[in-house]
Amino acid sequence: MNPQIVIALVEIAISLAQNLGKGSVQGGATTAKMLLDIINKGVQAYQEHTGEPLDPNLIRPETTV
Repeated sequence: MNPQIVIALVEIAISLAQNLGKGSVQGGATTAKMLLDIINKGVQAYQEHTGEPLDPNLIRPETTV
């Protein structure tokens, strides 16, 4: 995953948490925009990852407990 997208998501999440902590009436519109930003960054990360070759080293048999 692109580190810049991860950083952007963390920044948006922090802003969202701060906004929700304020509990302001105006916060509803800002919160909605932040949630849309999170969704858009998730879509961007998905699109960037789609089509990448699969690393066979990540596939391992399950171990029993």
